[in-house]
Amino acid sequence: MTGLLGTVIDAAIGWLVQSTLESFFTGQMEAWTREIGIAEDVEKLKLQMRYVEMVLAAAKGRRIDNMPLAQSLDDLRDLLYDSEDVMDELDYYRLEQQIKGKDCSTLSDSGANPEGSYVSSSSPSSVFEFVYKATSQITSWALSGRKRKREEDQPAHSTMLPLEIKHDISKRINVIVDKLCTIGNSVQRVLQVDISCPIATSSESQNTARNPRMTTSVPIESKVYGRDAERDKIIKLLINGKSSDLNVLPLVGVIGGVGKTTLARFVYHDQRIIDHFDLQIWVCVSTDFNEVRLTSEILEHVCEDRQEYEKVSNPDVLQNILLKYIRYKRFLLVLDDMWEEKDRIGWINLLALLRNNQAIGCMILATTRRKSVAKMIRTMADVKVNGLDSKNFWLFFRACAFGDASYEGSPSLQSIGKEIAKALKGCPLAARSVGALLKTDRRYQHWVTVRDKWKSLEVADDILPILKLSYDYLPVHLQRCFLYCSLFPEDYRFSCRKLVREGSYHVMHDLMHELAGRVSSNECATIDGLKSEAIQPSVRHLSIITTAFDTDKCGSFPIEKFDKILQKSGPLQKLRTLMLFGRSSINLLGSLRILCKNAKYIRFLRIYVTYADISSIHSSLNPCHLRYLEFICVRTKNIAVYGVYNNTVFPQALTRFYHLQVLNAGISFSGNLALPSDMHNLVNLRCLISHEKVQHAIASVGNMTSLRELSFKVQNVGSFEIGQLQSMNELVYLEISQLQNVKTKEEASGARLLDKEYLEFLSLSWEDSSTNLEHDTAKDVLEGLQPRQNLKLLKISGYGGATSPTWLSSTLSITSLQVLHLEKCREWQVLTSLEMLPSLRKLTLIRMLNLMEISVPSLEELILIDLPKLEKCIGSYGMELTSHPRVLMIKNCPQLNEFSLFQSYSSFDAEQKSWFPSLRKLTIMRCPHIINWEILPLKEMGALKELELMDLHVVRELTVRSLEKLVLIKMASLGVCNSLKTSPPLHILPSRRDENKWRSSLCRLTIHDCPSMMVSHPRRPCALISELSVRGVPTLPTMRMNQRRFKIESNESSVLHGRVLPFHILRGITTLQIENCPNLVSLSSGGSRGLTGFTSLTELVLDRCPKLVSLLVGETKDDGIMFLTSLRSLDIKMNPELSSEWDLKLQEQEQGGNQIQLLPPSLDKLVIMALTDSFQSHLLPCLPSITVLKIHRSPELTSLQLRCCTTLKELEIEECVSLASVEGFQFIRNLTSLKVSGSPGVASWSELVSHQQGASEIWSGLETLWISDASVLCMPFCKQLTSLRHLQFGYWGRKQGESVVSLTEEQEKALQLLTSLQELKFLRCPELSSLPANLHRLTSLKTLSIMHCKSITRLPDMGLPTSLRCLKLYNCSEELGIQCRIAATEKLTVMIDHQDVN
Repeated sequence: MTGLLGTVIDAAIGWLVQSTLESFFTGQMEAWTREIGIAEDVEKLKLQMRYVEMVLAAAKGRRIDNMPLAQSLDDLRDLLYDSEDVMDELDYYRLEQQIKGKDCSTLSDSGANPEGSYVSSSSPSSVFEFVYKATSQITSWALSGRKRKREEDQPAHSTMLPLEIKHDISKRINVIVDKLCTIGNSVQRVLQVDISCPIATSSESQNTARNPRMTTSVPIESKVYGRDAERDKIIKLLINGKSSDLNVLPLVGVIGGVGKTTLARFVYHDQRIIDHFDLQIWVCVSTDFNEVRLTSEILEHVCEDRQEYEKVSNPDVLQNILLKYIRYKRFLLVLDDMWEEKDRIGWINLLALLRNNQAIGCMILATTRRKSVAKMIRTMADVKVNGLDSKNFWLFFRACAFGDASYEGSPSLQSIGKEIAKALKGCPLAARSVGALLKTDRRYQHWVTVRDKWKSLEVADDILPILKLSYDYLPVHLQRCFLYCSLFPEDYRFSCRKLVREGSYHVMHDLMHELAGRVSSNECATIDGLKSEAIQPSVRHLSIITTAFDTDKCGSFPIEKFDKILQKSGPLQKLRTLMLFGRSSINLLGSLRILCKNAKYIRFLRIYVTYADISSIHSSLNPCHLRYLEFICVRTKNIAVYGVYNNTVFPQALTRFYHLQVLNAGISFSGNLALPSDMHNLVNLRCLISHEKVQHAIASVGNMTSLRELSFKVQNVGSFEIGQLQSMNELVYLEISQLQNVKTKEEASGARLLDKEYLEFLSLSWEDSSTNLEHDTAKDVLEGLQPRQNLKLLKISGYGGATSPTWLSSTLSITSLQVLHLEKCREWQVLTSLEMLPSLRKLTLIRMLNLMEISVPSLEELILIDLPKLEKCIGSYGMELTSHPRVLMIKNCPQLNEFSLFQSYSSFDAEQKSWFPSLRKLTIMRCPHIINWEILPLKEMGALKELELMDLHVVRELTVRSLEKLVLIKMASLGVCNSLKTSPPLHILPSRRDENKWRSSLCRLTIHDCPSMMVSHPRRPCALISELSVRGVPTLPTMRMNQRRFKIESNESSVLHGRVLPFHILRGITTLQIENCPNLVSLSSGGSRGLTGFTSLTELVLDRCPKLVSLLVGETKDDGIMFLTSLRSLDIKMNPELSSEWDLKLQEQEQGGNQIQLLPPSLDKLVIMALTDSFQSHLLPCLPSITVLKIHRSPELTSLQLRCCTTLKELEIEECVSLASVEGFQFIRNLTSLKVSGSPGVASWSELVSHQQGASEIWSGLETLWISDASVLCMPFCKQLTSLRHLQFGYWGRKQGESVVSLTEEQEKALQLLTSLQELKFLRCPELSSLPANLHRLTSLKTLSIMHCKSITRLPDMGLPTSLRCLKLYNCSEELGIQCRIAATEKLTVMIDHQDVN
């Protein structure tokens, strides 16, 4: 409780007093407390707090140098918090009485809140204020710092406060007043302060001087000072490494902020490094050396397809994925900010993985403050990083303090600056921090004060006192925000979109995070994993971090250990903030409920829950104080499968949280989220983060006048009419849909958009179905929706008028507009008023069916899509038109023949000026008249990265610089594209460095139907290519690659080699499909043949390739499919040639005494067609690890030998019409799935198998059964299907046999015995006329699917099971569809032809 000892009395405690006085002691509160008879007590508290405020103001800056004084100030602070709590509670009851006392129906009719009395008197002084500002998407509001306007003098609704509540509050206020008086007097005596002089105002006091970091490779310094020699030394060490082993070079700087990361960035971005290494990877290690996390972050650099690894938690699988992307590539890996030297095993494992990439010269550059870390990791001598020398440090410091390193003015300030710079001892971070502090105020006295304060810090080698000085100079409210930063995990990524609505993300430097932890230790605490640190009783803000356990297996979370830590933390009754980080914290929900019940003053709660928990979590919370409530929903397996989350219900009790300002329910909730009827009672709610359907469903939303963001659907119902928007003047983001329900200009004007001074984003839409709406009516409505001048983004969709509204074409209406989006405005014909919008940067026009002419100003982005009558797109700014565009997209504008931007080329060419110098993306599709060049003049577009062209028949040649994305479709005349070929040809390049020079940067390539294109020497695509699609090009086969899956087809080719196949990028693919290659004999990859180099291949599909025998069998004893050790799945069709070659291979192996092996032992899935008896007897014994076996279309197969397939889990048999026996079935004891279709003999052999020893154990473990013959239900083995969860009747193969007509009485009885059945499907049963009559008795059934069963016209008369949660229909009768629609309820989701009908 003595956290203030040794510090000084600053304005922080005084600010707490001021914020409480300003927030609660208002005219509104005074009037209400008089009515309920508690005004005298409140006035006493107000006077006593004023007294404390004066004492603290008079003593500000005095040193706290004795324990009793520190204790008294601690007690004083606690009492001030108690004062805020009791006044906040009183304000809650005031709000409650006003909301309950109002005639809500009257308010609903007007959509207004005329008295403004719903606004809370309180203003958050807790962590909410920081986090809301940091996470709100309504950033303009957050940054402007504006406060709600209050009408102080309006009388409150007169309703008596319950006597017991009144007495309790009165008693608590008087206790607080007495203690404030006693302690305040004590503090005044000890400090001997005079409080007769006037005290400073809050704004004056804030202007008076007072006493885990995630780094990235992106440079934050405009210039790096004094590091050139060190940079060159490091680069020389990195690029001269010729060893085949992986070398590690540590950069060691024991002082934080000395510039290790800056130096590493300096090296990382040097052109010599870029040219030398194939891959550059930057990972911030920080204090958590987690092998799995580091592997995943390295994968983020080398693998674009996040889906491939983001859900993988197994370290071995992750490492194999990484290895396939870095193999044969020379890489530089920067491991920044390493701290942990204890996990030597983790380091060795990571190093072993990286060493397996089989490339020479790979390097790791690591930065650390610890010599012990450097000693553990280094393979080369450390590079010591010290502070800058005095000359360069002064230049850097001068740049920080004056904004210019060459600044020579203000000699007096420069003299002081040199004194400070000398004391900083060459530390760049200190220079940046103190320099920024000096830069804010160029007055001499300010600089002297900073210098003197600095001298008193006695900093030695510790950087934190320097940063503490900057902290001391922050305004008090920003100091509070900084304290709360300690609650977030180290290296937490604050999304830039949430902070400032652009960019990627921001992180806090680890030293800043450490400082935040130190200065907040009295009030903030963190439980990080199982690290147990004592939590002080004074703590009011707590975060619990469990992210370290998020990847652990289910059931391994240490709940008991966390519970012990929470128990040690004490009762935490005064807790105001509780933040959870980590999905695994869902395991603590029970303990957290208890904690929340005991913590009566919670204002901020961020918690992980299941969807079902949302409806009950409120019972653990006190509604009086809560400001911020965020649910992060964790889906359980059952929810994911059966969609229970669609029926989540928000409790009615939630509408009593009148102080709530942010409710974050996530945007993933569907329209089935049930809202309470009184949702509009949340009158202080500023931000509702949810699915738009949730916002559409709020009745009388006009009462929620504090909202900053709203999606509103106009309906012809009083509580949903457009007048609801009238008094919602705090809105920043507003979407209004279904405007066809507004009939007049006057009705539209009732929304009072002109009054909404903070509105920046506005979307107005009419439904497509409103085609009969009179044009004049639509125009009048749009005229009535005129916004204020400061609007930045406007979207209009479905508007039926023929012209723009007058306020869009006026020079004074919306001059701040930056983005204009018009879509499906069918009658609009001319758009020529855009020059009136001086700030316009982006213009999007989509499906404007009658638009004929537009006039555009200079823009950054122009998008024209589906404008069938557009003839002219002209501009009036001459050459400026092409100087700014970054994105130009024109699609489906077949009549466009006058386009100023392109017609200006001749002027640029004549004057030798750059044409479209900033353009990054150019798309022209189905616009045949837009250009008439045979050679597209793209070479001047130096910034161009993405090019998409379609149906430009006149173009014969493309000359363009290196691209990242290229799409060419139906370019009938195009013969040459320099982005696709090399010059000189690749096969004569002399060295690896030269090859890198010619290697393309293409990551996405699509070429379709270009019959004239000749690619004689294809340029090698980027090694990290993510998308490839080629078809209809004479010299190339049909190819497609996506998500590391590669498919190729070629009717003509007999050999596929490096001139047509990009083998260098196929080394890392996981799936290879070779289909419809009737003449293909072999593959040839450089010096090797077949699939020898495909070390990452896990799935191989060969279809309609009868001659491709060598690929499977191999041409030598060292190649063939059996050497693909990573292969897990094989899909092939047998043919006589393949059978013959494999027979020869078997004879060679037998004669040589070798083990018989046709396929790799790693194979666990085999899909095979045309299997014969003779071959399967040799094949299956070679597959000891097979878990999935699918045998399709094998009419000659009569018997199946499964004796060796003991690991088999899934067996699928389709169209094996002669199959009569299965031997060894009793040995496959792991079988969980059996699927049989078009194989009539299976019923008889399954009956025979039932009598074999051990068969009952197999049937009892079966979970999935697909059958086409319902008679199987009556066989004895069906009584043993005690674990069956999924049952399907019908045909799912290519051919259809005899259909199920109906289930007999005996079959229906057998169906009732399947008590564990959760899913039942009827598929392609055209003659099935009715569903089982006793279907309702399947009490475990969750899902019922009926597909392609036209004869079923009704549901069973006895109804459906009460357990049913999902009913799916596809291609069924209309009669059945009608019945199913009627059956839909909140609990039962009905899907008809893939559409949710609920």
